[in-house]
Amino acid sequence: MKHLKTIFSVLALFAAFSCTKSQTESSGYVAFDLSSDQEIADKTKSQVSNFTALPSAEDFILTIKDASSAEVWEGKLSEWDPKTPLVAGNYTVEAVYGGDEEGFDKPFFAGSQTFSINGGETVPVPINVILSNTVIKINCSEYFKKYFVDYEFKLTRDGQDVVTFTKDETRAAFIDGYKITLEYELTNEAGTSFTNKTDYTQLESATAYTVNFDVPEVGGSTIKISFNDTVETVELGDYELND
Repeated sequence: MKHLKTIFSVLALFAAFSCTKSQTESSGYVAFDLSSDQEIADKTKSQVSNFTALPSAEDFILTIKDASSAEVWEGKLSEWDPKTPLVAGNYTVEAVYGGDEEGFDKPFFAGSQTFSINGGETVPVPINVILSNTVIKINCSEYFKKYFVDYEFKLTRDGQDVVTFTKDETRAAFIDGYKITLEYELTNEAGTSFTNKTDYTQLESATAYTVNFDVPEVGGSTIKISFNDTVETVELGDYELND
């Protein structure tokens, strides 16, 4: 009986070792390397860093999903431990920074990558993220600033304010470009105000748009708005510019 107990103990130890070895061989590890594509489309080949400070890679939120789209892990890149075992199989990792917030210094970066894990191996997985929202900047010419002593621009959507550009604001706003309205109020030296608005839709992501306001002629009664290779002339009516 004593020998029989010894045999059972040895078998139990062997079974435990085999189970541990099997789990190790059927799991692997992953080391993520996140990089950012800064370039955005506009006429000057701008970089995102021209408009805002870039986020740190460690601040991106990672979401790892298995082949059935079940969430396996979520957290900041800085919280991921490359020694964390993942069961062998196919996965997708998504990296996100920012989200639904719009305004100055509110970039939204996102990217994803598929990868496979083999037992006992460490897989390097690069993730490239790009800007997923739209950049809007307002620029006023010196003539415009001469004739309007005060002015304010607002980006709105469905009657709700998204971001306000006060006089001499030089920062760019990061917005969801699917639908936006540019509202503006201009005030001349006499204190008379002129208001108007223009709707824009389907603006491209990872693209910087500059809305230029100008006065085309001295003493005229129009303003010129340039946007995305189109020029709009707005009649001021009885509202005349001072010489």
